[in-house]
Amino acid sequence: MSEVRNWLKSIPAENKRTAVQMKVGELLEAGNFQQLYQYLIDFDFIKSKIAVDDLQVLIEDYNSILHPSKPSDITAQQIETLRLIQGVFRLSEDIIKKDKKQLIEQLWSRLVGIENPDIKNLLERAKKSRRTAWLRPLVPTFPPPDTELIRTIKGHTAVINAVVVTTDNQYIISGARDNQIKVWNLETGKEQFTLTGHKKEVTSLAVTSDGKLLISASADETIKVWNLIEKKQIITLNRHDAPVTSVVLTPDEKELISSSDDGTIKIWNLQTGELIHSIKAHKAEVKSVTITQDGKKIISASFDKTIKVWSRKTRKLIKTLKGHTAEVEGAAVTPDGKRVIGYDLDGEWEYLFGWIYVWDIKTGEQIFQLSGHDSVVESVAVTPDGKHLVSASGDSTIKVWDLETGKEIATFRDHCRYVNDIVITKDGKLAISCGSELSIKVWDLTKVWEKNRVNYTPIGHPEEINAVAIAPNGKWAISAACDFRLKVWDLTNFSEVCNIEIEGFRVVHCFAITPDSKQIFLGFSSSEPSTEIRKMKCRNPRTQEETFAFLSPLHLGNFMVVTPEGEALISGYWGNRGMKIWDLELKQEVGYLGGHEEEVSCIAISPDGKYVISGSHDTNVMVWDLETEERVLVLTGHVGFVNSVAVTPDNKYVISSSYDYDVRVWNLETGDKVGVFRGHERTILDVVGLANSRAISASEDKTLKLWDLTTKKAIATFIGSSGFKRCAVAPDGRTIVAGDYFGRLHFLYLEG
Repeated sequence: MSEVRNWLKSIPAENKRTAVQMKVGELLEAGNFQQLYQYLIDFDFIKSKIAVDDLQVLIEDYNSILHPSKPSDITAQQIETLRLIQGVFRLSEDIIKKDKKQLIEQLWSRLVGIENPDIKNLLERAKKSRRTAWLRPLVPTFPPPDTELIRTIKGHTAVINAVVVTTDNQYIISGARDNQIKVWNLETGKEQFTLTGHKKEVTSLAVTSDGKLLISASADETIKVWNLIEKKQIITLNRHDAPVTSVVLTPDEKELISSSDDGTIKIWNLQTGELIHSIKAHKAEVKSVTITQDGKKIISASFDKTIKVWSRKTRKLIKTLKGHTAEVEGAAVTPDGKRVIGYDLDGEWEYLFGWIYVWDIKTGEQIFQLSGHDSVVESVAVTPDGKHLVSASGDSTIKVWDLETGKEIATFRDHCRYVNDIVITKDGKLAISCGSELSIKVWDLTKVWEKNRVNYTPIGHPEEINAVAIAPNGKWAISAACDFRLKVWDLTNFSEVCNIEIEGFRVVHCFAITPDSKQIFLGFSSSEPSTEIRKMKCRNPRTQEETFAFLSPLHLGNFMVVTPEGEALISGYWGNRGMKIWDLELKQEVGYLGGHEEEVSCIAISPDGKYVISGSHDTNVMVWDLETEERVLVLTGHVGFVNSVAVTPDNKYVISSSYDYDVRVWNLETGDKVGVFRGHERTILDVVGLANSRAISASEDKTLKLWDLTTKKAIATFIGSSGFKRCAVAPDGRTIVAGDYFGRLHFLYLEG
């Protein structure tokens, strides 16, 4: 037993809280940095500290040894270890605050695989301390603490549209579709206060250099000026006739400029609220307005596909920048006022991409185009030195560009939906972004320039996961996503074995694997069946072993299962109230199971091959005898669409999930209800039956839950950063793969 554990064990229960709270301070005062180091890398102390203190206090404990006021004997390696552990707490603060039991999962999901003896000891001790079942990450599930992401901040109840940071880097201010403005401490991520008054969503923010006044724009057609010291509204400006899309302060901060969907730009006196001038600027909605640092030129961007440059003094049009082929979402200007950056959305529905255009403001000539985003560019910000551009996109990524060469330097990934706005601190060190998943993220831009930069790429796909499975031989996992690709993963080392692009931009919604693990049947978005087989080999580059003898795009439905003997396939289509039975040798339809009153939404087959189970939009689950093709049970109780059905390996239980947030379990032989399992806060999209009367459910509430079917209780929860769509379990009953809306694949192991 370690010194730390001995100390914890020796403390009387009534004194433990105070002793744990004071220990770091005592060791600091004594200058005993090596002993303090041992405490801060000890899992039992960390767990005890979190139990009695706010997580931010623990984060500051690490700061006290990383930035000591006294000379320290801490080594460079120890400093790196402390930074990594502290980084985990910064990144996972929102999850651990919600559920302190997630401490172990968060440590493992961010630190597993790091070659550091003290980190490995920390993880092993954490693992041994857990006495109950839990889902242990096998690979890094979330961004590790040595990447650009510093912190995630949550608190809004709706999509966040805008974010701004005070000049002194003390506060982040955000505006959202919940009509609220929130002020946050940048260092701690804590909410300071909330401003209310807008009747519709907040669309844009600006703050004075002294941090005293805030300007907000809203879809309620008003602009409000707030005193941040007194936390109150002082002026309302209401001369626009449509939603106000953007506000910006002039460099002297005497005036503010606004843009609106009414096609105008308006200039206001900041102190009095008086409207100084209104410019009918564009033929369509004006989506953004900005101003050069010398205060002489105003730049506006519009859905009329143009960017216009105006004289602030004369209010006359100087130049129109034409070249965008789609509606311009916004514009920015470099600090020297020489270049304008515009951004838009182009392409067709099956392949959207966001263009960024860089213009010479004097000549009106296009310098270059920046391409790389796979969806609309929502916001851009230029670094204070004018050398780099940071862009935020609907593809959930943030990209850093070199403005001299036009080359992409880095991509940040952690948002799981649209990134709506991005700003850079005045010192150029941090970027702050906000997204549709109700979060604000703080990024360290200095990491981009480091020579040994860790380039983090999540395991999975760049688009949301539609289907996951594990081959019956237990060797490979298969995933399909909205990126038109099918991937195969080696379960011995979780490496990507195959990456196959589906021709014709067809999205794979499901697949079924034959029992010999040699053939995959793909289900596309089309409702027309196709029995065309195209053979494609998939070979493991490490072992040269064929992962699948061939992949068969034998499209037979939108959801499907193969019988345990591999002789038949049962499939269903969106909009169809029944299921077709296909003979896989003859490759033709040989039967039909019909009886639902609305479309079938999911199917499963019992491990013994006797029964087919179907779920439907009619809220019912039905059990069919596969041999006789007769319906034998109708299981009722759900009050929402049934999303997923499964059978336990022992053929005892049918499990279903629904839009009603419930998991329901029935006896397969009798149809008797075993129980209703509640605990999810949003729609449950997938369920899987396990041995020993257990089941796993995947939900849009960002959790995977492990259920004990006998006690009817959730015995383990894994919290992600995005809603889970699909999950699958290997034949060993322990290895789990889950796919989420972000596109991540989570490889987990069921402990206990």
